Amino acid sequence: MDNAAQCAESARRPNVVLILADDLGYGDLACYGHPYARTPNLDRLANEGTRFTQFCTTGVTCCPSRTGFMTGKFPATYREYPAGFGFGERATVTALLHDAGYRTGHFGKWHIGPTQKPGTYGIDVIGEDRELGVGRTSDSRGRDAPIFDAAIRFIEQNKDRPFYINVWGHITHFPVNPPIEYAEKFKDVRVKEADFSDYMADKFAAVRKAGGNVDDCMQRYLGDLYSLDEDVGRLLKRLDELGLRDNTIVVFSSDQGPAPVASAGIDKRNARARKKQNPDRSPEIRLNMLGYAGGLRGGKHTMYEGGVRVPMIVRWPARVPAGRIDAISLTSGIDWLPTICALTGVPTGAIDQDGEDVSAAWLGKSYTRRKPLLWKTSNVRSNLAVRDGQWKLHQPNRTGGEVELYDLSTDAGERNNLAVQHPEIVERLTTIVERWNATLPTKYVKTEDKDD
Repeated sequence: MDNAAQCAESARRPNVVLILADDLGYGDLACYGHPYARTPNLDRLANEGTRFTQFCTTGVTCCPSRTGFMTGKFPATYREYPAGFGFGERATVTALLHDAGYRTGHFGKWHIGPTQKPGTYGIDVIGEDRELGVGRTSDSRGRDAPIFDAAIRFIEQNKDRPFYINVWGHITHFPVNPPIEYAEKFKDVRVKEADFSDYMADKFAAVRKAGGNVDDCMQRYLGDLYSLDEDVGRLLKRLDELGLRDNTIVVFSSDQGPAPVASAGIDKRNARARKKQNPDRSPEIRLNMLGYAGGLRGGKHTMYEGGVRVPMIVRWPARVPAGRIDAISLTSGIDWLPTICALTGVPTGAIDQDGEDVSAAWLGKSYTRRKPLLWKTSNVRSNLAVRDGQWKLHQPNRTGGEVELYDLSTDAGERNNLAVQHPEIVERLTTIVERWNATLPTKYVKTEDKDD
């Protein structure tokens, strides 16, 4: 094949844009059923692509989830915690695509190793938060606007060649403190608890116990999310203007479920002083963490569905069916690397992977998952969880508790423990998860940095 033919072949390969929100709940978008949220651009993305309702993350905090996306390996398989030590010799999706001729970029949150400079994991351009001005209160736009600005510049500079970019924002991670103009867009919102599942009752109660106003906190949360939706809209518009829409795979998701309201740590005697020192970190702002997991149980830090099931929208015009809702296909962030490589024609060879190619599900074809999904934190005493088809099993941690088994096809909220009724399923899933656990490190090494 001559150079001209190679260039033509390269030009036909799809671009890839992964937009990853932080701590966004399964039920936080309007198109996923939030009673008050306004997310017109993300709703449009869903209408123009496929919305998945059985998509799971690989971790319950930021680094583990991102590890799954980047490497296709369950985070518990790493003896050394990737946030502090990186991925070692393991392949990454960015390195594989870079080596195949893609221009690669990363903008926004990192949390996947100690080195954040061009060339890391085959990433050509890395925009660090301090360079992007993230968190600046002087910007009248939302806090993730600089991240999207940098991503759009990268797209403009690489419009004539295939590119891959991570656009990893901070919304809706703490601190939720949007410019007042965004909160005021929701000034008429009055929270009715009956509009939410009863799992939200504890959050509302925590806000009130700490002296907060639920309506105000919800307005700020929705305003923060609205600013993210605006940023997504700007990026999509620029793709259209550059004529890249039809040949670009755009995926939107979240790294894990919604964070809890951290009201317990508020010391009212010192709150005023801390607020004066750093308004963006004042204790009251923790009350704005009103992310919604829909009717799912749990949230960030838990392996219940509210912690690991998140929104997942895929758009690729003429390839991914538009306006479709896939409520059947069980997919995960662990599948990102093999799926993207399959869709871009990049070989993975003999790379060790825990995920699988789920491109058939993305393209609207029949798909049945072969491998179970497994969860464990980087702690030898961690509890374990496994999902295989409709069944989800939670093992107790090493300090006690009971085995929990749920049929997610009829009980997505994990309310009815069926372990006693189905001992044969408990035995089968226990064998799966314990065999996996036996292959994992018997000691984990972490840095002093706390994963958030």
